[in-house]
Amino acid sequence: MFCPVCNGIEDYQGCCISCGGNVTDCGRLSDYTSPYAPYEQIAEGQLSQLKTMESEATCCHIIYCSKCQTSKEVYLSRVSLSG
Repeated sequence: MFCPVCNGIEDYQGCCISCGGNVTDCGRLSDYTSPYAPYEQIAEGQLSQLKTMESEATCCHIIYCSKCQTSKEVYLSRVSLSG
């Protein structure tokens, strides 16, 4: 399973629940865990830790609203490679 937003297949589009403004996807929550996290492959040990934050069916992203300057975690559905 893979996240279509992480892989550039879809853009995240949504509205801020606080003010109704447009939000921007800031990437996976797990990318913020270390300075080089976005550039490293996910190790097997880290994968088990990530599963406590998100299930295999979802991918946790951070979204940001520039209008009211708030951020929030959202869980996006992952898509299966086999049809």
